[in-house]
Amino acid sequence: MDRFALDRQPGPGPAAESEAGLLQLLVHAVTDYAIFALDPDGVVATWNPGAARLKGYRAEEIIGQHFSRFYTEEDLAAELPDRELAIAAAEGHFEDEGWRIRKDGTRFWANVVITALRAEDGRLVGFGKVTRDLTERKHGEDILRDSEERFRLLVSGVRDYAIFLLTPEGRIASWNLGAEKLKGYRADEIIGQHFSRFYTEEDRRDDLPGHGLRTALSEGRWESQGWRLRKDGTRFWADVVITALRDSEGRHRGFAKVTRDLTDRKRNEDALRGVLERERGVAARLRELDRMKNELVAVIAHDLQEPIGVIRGFLQLARADWATTSEAERLEILSRIADRTEVLAHLVDDVLDMARIEAGQLRIDTVPVDLEATIAQVVADAAVRAPDRVVDVDLDVNGALALGDPQRTWQVLANLVSNALKFSPEDTPVTITTEGRPGEVVVSVADRGPGIPAEQQPHLFERFSRLPHGETRPGTGIGLFIARSLAEAQQGRRWVESAPGAGSTFRLALPAAP
Repeated sequence: MDRFALDRQPGPGPAAESEAGLLQLLVHAVTDYAIFALDPDGVVATWNPGAARLKGYRAEEIIGQHFSRFYTEEDLAAELPDRELAIAAAEGHFEDEGWRIRKDGTRFWANVVITALRAEDGRLVGFGKVTRDLTERKHGEDILRDSEERFRLLVSGVRDYAIFLLTPEGRIASWNLGAEKLKGYRADEIIGQHFSRFYTEEDRRDDLPGHGLRTALSEGRWESQGWRLRKDGTRFWADVVITALRDSEGRHRGFAKVTRDLTDRKRNEDALRGVLERERGVAARLRELDRMKNELVAVIAHDLQEPIGVIRGFLQLARADWATTSEAERLEILSRIADRTEVLAHLVDDVLDMARIEAGQLRIDTVPVDLEATIAQVVADAAVRAPDRVVDVDLDVNGALALGDPQRTWQVLANLVSNALKFSPEDTPVTITTEGRPGEVVVSVADRGPGIPAEQQPHLFERFSRLPHGETRPGTGIGLFIARSLAEAQQGRRWVESAPGAGSTFRLALPAAP
């Protein structure tokens, strides 16, 4: 040690000798570092207590030995000790980490610094060598590295989840097999691209990807479900979790993103929801049918009373006094009975038609319909029922043909004419007109009745709708409902134009036949 120390002194004299003594005391006081000197050939020349503690040799055991005995067989075979000295001599300094060997053969992970020692004239007089034991740090790093490697292998091998990293800007930084399987991209196709390409156009327009990153950054994580896009453009229902990644000092380093394909579950939930909605719809429909049944029973019971009462009364009269009843009175009785029977027949027909409509069993045969002939039949039928009433006909388009069902068209017009006769004064006519319009033919039935206020008109074509001024007239309140249903079933339209005191005009529009 004296030779090396003297070579580095600033000059001879007591001060220099005192400084060299202090330096020697310092080196020998250090026990956490192995500090020793080598001659130019690498032979150990000095040995401090830290070296004895770290490497297991006493000074008398190791001084004079070559320092290569601290190296592993692999490093000796690679001539690492000689290369380290050569680099230190050429560059003045060499630092490395690696496994070294103690006296008892055990290994430790060493941080080694070798410094070239030169005299004032520049001659290489040896080397200073400082060694630290970093085995515990190395062990911790190895554990961490092994853990990170196992985690990397775990993530990369997962096939049922897409797990990948994003940069702070949202660009893809890693890609596992699950992501490739789920989204269809290979790693070399997608790394570096922005993750927003997995989102639908609507979600990108609403900046949903940016919202997800901002929420994850502010709250730590963001979870959502929605439709995402694969490489081939197909959609899948995804459960997405984005987590913000920060280092030990709190700096934002990026995001982790985990995506699951829940398409099958989504379909099952939607199917179940559809079943439940249908069940609720069926329940609501049953409640509606039950309400309608009750209303129908009430209406039928009410409207049956009048004709049945009339028929019963006349039958009792005929049975009691038929022999003494004049011929004219007999004809009147039979006429009144026939009239009430006709009312009953119409009531039954209306109820049957409404039942068919509600059950979806209404049959429509669409063919060209001769409106002129149909209107003539309606007028003839009205003349039989009400021989004293006048029905005027004004055909704007003679021989007009419409597309519809002949029987159902007759039924709608007969219903409208009957309704007009019922609400018109007996000394006023009912008018039927036709009008050709682009693509359709319109038949109008006008009366000179009391008219209908505007606020009541939207309810005319509903089931069991009875206007206040019509409650004393016979009828079920389903005639116009049936007319509306039959018109719509033939791809037609129906509406009313009316005002109080100005009468009413009901119109039926059917597609024009070619």
